[in-house]
Amino acid sequence: MPIQTVIDALRLPATALVGQRIAKKLLAEQGAPTAADKRLINDTVDSVVWHAALKPGTVGVAAFIGDAIRPDVIELAVVSVRLRPGVRPAQAQRLRELIHRAIPYPLLLVSAQGEFVIVSLADLRSSLGQGGKQVLEVLHLSGEFTPKAPSVVEQSYLSSLAVDEQPRSHLGALYQGWVYRTIALQAARITGVYAAPGSEAVARAQRAALESVRQIRAELASIRALAAKAKQLNRQVELNLRLQKLRQQLTQVEARLTP
Repeated sequence: MPIQTVIDALRLPATALVGQRIAKKLLAEQGAPTAADKRLINDTVDSVVWHAALKPGTVGVAAFIGDAIRPDVIELAVVSVRLRPGVRPAQAQRLRELIHRAIPYPLLLVSAQGEFVIVSLADLRSSLGQGGKQVLEVLHLSGEFTPKAPSVVEQSYLSSLAVDEQPRSHLGALYQGWVYRTIALQAARITGVYAAPGSEAVARAQRAALESVRQIRAELASIRALAAKAKQLNRQVELNLRLQKLRQQLTQVEARLTP
């Protein structure tokens, strides 16, 4: 099974295993703020399984005590969701957001549709207006791949996810290890070379470079559209020069993606 291939790659300690199904009704009650979200869960989810609970007593890693911005991390959850056939990408993305918000711990989520999976992790912060609540800021996605036939970079990513390969100073650091490796996979999809970040500074630099790549690519697409509509020669020349500069910037930024 595609999901089990990813779960096996985590090399979860036996003491942390749960193996319990989560009822869709409970997920809808906990994670669906609107009637449309409840329908989405009921219409698109085939099954949800809670695979593991990583706590100080089950994984031998201390809890993280947060502050006004960063929430405490007393437990990590590993969960999978199997989607029904025909679920559209936008629906799957919304569902991932709902599940990450519904479960009150940092979550490694494996979502599967057919033979394809996507691993997702989230950046959370403490809510400034609601004590004890958490806000999902960024969702980090591995991109879709087939665990039974992964590419070279995808196999390298899977091989780097084992719990005992992550930082172990506290549970927050362990979770960030997964986040940074998922960011590294995003970079490897561009460079063709996967390398797990050797430090937090390297991971942050890679993350910043990826954001720059996204921004430059979006601007390139916008200017290409303008150039295709431009009728005046001087306007075409101006836009083409801008495209050349952006392509040069893109090449320079992509070179920073390799640690």
